[in-house]
Amino acid sequence: MPHVAKTAALAAMAGLALSGCVASRYQIADALMRYGLDRNQASCASEFLRGHLTTGQVDRLARAARDYRRDGPMTFGDLVRVAGSLRDGETMLQVGGAALACKLGADIRLPRL
Repeated sequence: MPHVAKTAALAAMAGLALSGCVASRYQIADALMRYGLDRNQASCASEFLRGHLTTGQVDRLARAARDYRRDGPMTFGDLVRVAGSLRDGETMLQVGGAALACKLGADIRLPRL
C-alpha cells in the first residue's frame, strides 16, 4: 500500500507541475483581447488554444504581438502572421487552427500558388 500512495503522490505532483506549464484559457483570452480581438473572438480562440500552448509560447506570442505595427486593432490574420514570425511551428499551427475553428480567418490573405 505505501508504494501505491507514493505513486499517487508522484502522479499528483507531476500533474501540478505540468498544469503550471500550460497557459490557462483566461491568460490566452486576456492576451487576445489586448491584441485587439473582441471578447467573443478571444473566448472562442482561447477555448481552442487552451492546453495546446505553454505559458512560454503565449508569452513569446504576446511580446511579438506588442511589437507588431498596424494602424488600428490587430486582426486574427495579423496574429497568424505574428505567430508565423516566431519560428515555432506548433504556435503557428495552433493559432491558425484557432482561426479556422472560430471562423476568424476571413481577413487572412492566402498566398497565390
